[in-house]
Amino acid sequence: MITQKELAARLGLSRTTIARAINNSSNIKPETKEKILKLVKELGYEKNYVGSLLASKKKIVYSFIVESKNNYYTEQIKLGIQGAKKEYKHYNLEIIKIVTDINKPTEQVLELKKLLDSDKQVDGIIIIPLDKTKILDLINPYLEKIKFISLSVFLSKKIAYVGTDYEKCGRLAAEFLGKALNINDKVLVIDNGDDNISSKYYLNGFLDRANEDKMNVIGPIRKNGLEDSLVYLEELFKKENISSIFINRYAQDILLELPDNILKKQKNITTGIGNRIRKLIIEKKILATIADDVYGTGYKACQLMVDILYKEMGKKAKNIILEPKILLIENLK
Repeated sequence: MITQKELAARLGLSRTTIARAINNSSNIKPETKEKILKLVKELGYEKNYVGSLLASKKKIVYSFIVESKNNYYTEQIKLGIQGAKKEYKHYNLEIIKIVTDINKPTEQVLELKKLLDSDKQVDGIIIIPLDKTKILDLINPYLEKIKFISLSVFLSKKIAYVGTDYEKCGRLAAEFLGKALNINDKVLVIDNGDDNISSKYYLNGFLDRANEDKMNVIGPIRKNGLEDSLVYLEELFKKENISSIFINRYAQDILLELPDNILKKQKNITTGIGNRIRKLIIEKKILATIADDVYGTGYKACQLMVDILYKEMGKKAKNIILEPKILLIENLK
């Protein structure tokens, strides 16, 4: 890797002048700065941040993680953040986790307000925002002082975002399912409501693609969770021959409760990932799932926060969209 000393020698300039250009100092002639930055780009020079990190002040980042029935999601987000932090261990960075219930958005709002109102050092916040409007109202006054990254839920063009296109997940689920169905097969769609993160988008994406492909869709039928869905399905199966069920929320819990003789006759696909979905795939009770990269979401968020805090790359909010994966028994790890 080329050094500032080598850049200085090539251009016949002092190392101080080179450093001023790289650090965007105003105390340098524009034409000199332009010449230096042109060579920097050509040679692929990367600023050496590590040398000054040991003496730098510790940066403290709070990560607001949500807990749900799908514990796999929570743990993978945590592991992703921890994995990136381990990789960047030479950075003087501390990450403090705050975990709240996915079904209690007010709890998250109160925890965030308490932190922002405190006199604690807060350099960055990574958050899965459950109540977009209230969270945005809370953090807007702090955007100049604190670096924010939202996970899974887009907040604003001013705030960095890392997540999956959940509508695309729904569309992929419908596309994949369409290839497995016969022309007159009936597809039941159950809507178990909005989890404030992904379920609404799974449903919209699935229905859009199903309508484009002219699938024989029944629904969406609005239900209220596991028990309500199971009671409805038990009655429906007595009257209707259903070839497939798409459920936007609690799918893994509902499908695991259905009798094997029904599941194994159907061609079902889910969205999301978790240990129970993995079990359904392994036991060949569903064809596949369209999974978001949960570990990657946590990892990329921590990586981006390092870039923003230490590499001064946060002047323009960056969006990182992770591609969903189609997981079948053949590629299930």
